[in-house]
Amino acid sequence: MQKHTNRLIVAAVLIAAGVIGGFFVFAAHRRAAGIDAAADDVTRRVERMIATAGDIAAAQQAYVAPGQPDQPWLERSAMLLQRFGQDAAAIRPLLQSNDAAATLDEVEKDFKAIVVIDGKARQDLQQAQNLLAADLIFGEGHDTIAALVMTLRGLESSEEQTAAVERASLERQQWGGLILVALVWVVGLMVLVPMASTVAPAHPEPLNLEPSNLEPPNHQVPATVDLAATADVCGALARTTNTASLRDALARSASVLDARGIIVWMGAGEELFPALWFGYDERIVQRLGPIARNAANATAEAWRTAQLRTVSADVMSHGAVAVPITGVSGCVGVFAAEVRNGREEDPATRAVAAILAAQLAGIVSAWPAGSATEVPKTA
Repeated sequence: MQKHTNRLIVAAVLIAAGVIGGFFVFAAHRRAAGIDAAADDVTRRVERMIATAGDIAAAQQAYVAPGQPDQPWLERSAMLLQRFGQDAAAIRPLLQSNDAAATLDEVEKDFKAIVVIDGKARQDLQQAQNLLAADLIFGEGHDTIAALVMTLRGLESSEEQTAAVERASLERQQWGGLILVALVWVVGLMVLVPMASTVAPAHPEPLNLEPSNLEPPNHQVPATVDLAATADVCGALARTTNTASLRDALARSASVLDARGIIVWMGAGEELFPALWFGYDERIVQRLGPIARNAANATAEAWRTAQLRTVSADVMSHGAVAVPITGVSGCVGVFAAEVRNGREEDPATRAVAAILAAQLAGIVSAWPAGSATEVPKTA
């Protein structure tokens, strides 16, 4: 009865973990949609300000155009200046980049200079000094508006980069949450399976107490993967911010998998290229060169089929596990580990390798299309 209750508790925990994971993914999706909507709104506002600046320049130049009345263009210029000031004030609370405040201050400084130049040009026109007004508009006025547009372009680029960083961080958190839920399920299933296998039979046979049966059993417990270390590696991958920390996470992955070495292959065009590795000399990795999609080996086959493939160990070499790295656009690479002690046949080792590959899918980015030339190999 107690074992049955424990199994129900474990099952309830697994269901709760699945529900929490689903809610986390849904919330992350909504946050990503909010980031995209906010970034698009800022981009539209900046583009409108750039267009308004161009219209201001055109209206001011029309002040001194021969054969045209000044008044309509004076009125249009005043309206455009007012619109630009309102847009600049409205966009400030929407900016997210670190240097947004300083950049917008520079925009407002250039805008005030444009207003001053416009006022001086109007005074020159009232005094019939058209040449002075033209020189002011096409000289200092033109340069100031050009500087204003350049500053706005920089602000737009900075905001786009900030939104991209936020999306990438959110995606890493999402993958980290999914990996933790997967680990909970792996642990829970490992707990449930022994419970199911140790249920006592309905009609147990009488115990034989012959002396030969009194010897202690000699059961050899097979090696398994350290799940606590696996969780630490997944956490390290989720916190990865640069290549150095990623290489450190690969080293810890090799320890968890009992691997002699690991290579992360990334697809480019019709070839796989070694992007990151651990446990091998760089010259050895370079000699491996790119792997063609149709190559007859486990790594290429894992890439083609998006399925885990293994290579059995023999007297001369270790075994290997090749796991596809699958993202939203399909299989983008392969996580290949050369494992010792026959671990390629261990289901737990293969499962953890698949979990690590899934974690990497949220970190490594897809490479551009492959070059037609072959990567040179070091002698």
